[in-house]
Amino acid sequence: MSWSDALSLVVAAALVTACSGGDGKGGPGDDDDDTTGTTDPFVKFVDPPGETNGDFACFTPAEEPTWLVADLDPAKVATFPIDGLVEDFEEGTAVPSANVDLFYADSPAGTPDDAGQSDVSGLISLEGPSCTPITYRVNTVGGPVATRETFKVHQVYGYPTGASITGASYVSVSDITYQLIPSILGIQVQPGLSIIAGTAYDCSRDAALPSDDPSGKIEGAQIVVFDASDRIPETLGVNYFIEEFPARAQVATSEDGLWVASNVPPGRVRVEMWGEVGGALVKLGATEVEAKADSIAIANIFAGYGDGVKGPAACASAR
Repeated sequence: MSWSDALSLVVAAALVTACSGGDGKGGPGDDDDDTTGTTDPFVKFVDPPGETNGDFACFTPAEEPTWLVADLDPAKVATFPIDGLVEDFEEGTAVPSANVDLFYADSPAGTPDDAGQSDVSGLISLEGPSCTPITYRVNTVGGPVATRETFKVHQVYGYPTGASITGASYVSVSDITYQLIPSILGIQVQPGLSIIAGTAYDCSRDAALPSDDPSGKIEGAQIVVFDASDRIPETLGVNYFIEEFPARAQVATSEDGLWVASNVPPGRVRVEMWGEVGGALVKLGATEVEAKADSIAIANIFAGYGDGVKGPAACASAR
């Protein structure tokens, strides 16, 4: 079933759920769902239901692991034309008249290093670096479709075999989807806060693969977010998906590896991925995100990496 079909079937139910009460957090962080009686906010978000499934051979999982550093060959860092497509997060359809900004420093601050607008077919041509992490921003201010400001952090393009980087995808989240997914999960999105979403990947995942490739996705991982003061925000809610559809009862990532953190306060935050490996509770990966008010950031987490930056195989140093 496609996102579009599934969402159409549950709109009415979602609206009823959203109006039924709750603390606006949802999932493992929802006090209404918590039966442990604990007041420890970490335990409310991280309490694995069993062994986490994935390939963790690239590092040794621990409460404080030694993180890997992305293998990005400096000799493969160069500026190329980038040919891409702006796609709707929900339906995967092309988004025309979308503004795309690239930030080469991997931080959505200041003036973009390059910018452009998609044509009527959603196609766009930009210029940016290979084999180095960047952030992109998508919005449609003045365009035909109302969207939320959407960021993708730690995007690394592989070193191309030709004269340009091809097949780049820029995700756009419509305003309807921004409100509807939390509604399905029984969450009220609070004004001035943000959403962070991503996929949990294990050691086997090549960062260059498209999101619809099923390989290397972790089942049984849990997500928690810390603010700049190393505290878990009181407003935070974390939820998971089943077969790429939001599922309120799901307490950890399913085979699709998808997660969403709602009502995250603006500012620099750290998103951590935890799981149970060999019977021990361990940290599996993390990413750093600059959360922006009333926006959504896409931030994937790769096992073994503490900053969310993992380069594709095409960027690795010669061995």
